[in-house]
Amino acid sequence: MRVSIDYAICNSCGLCREVCPESAIRPKLLEPRHLYEVIPEKCTGCGECLD
Repeated sequence: MRVSIDYAICNSCGLCREVCPESAIRPKLLEPRHLYEVIPEKCTGCGECLD
């Protein structure tokens, strides 16, 4: 499974980053809203971040 962030519903809470066992989610530091991005090389597709 390939995980991606839907920015239309993301409220930038960071919960997905906190629960990711692989630390595959990081903030986009240059974004004013602190949006997050998935690092595909680290993501195993476990789905922990989806809830």
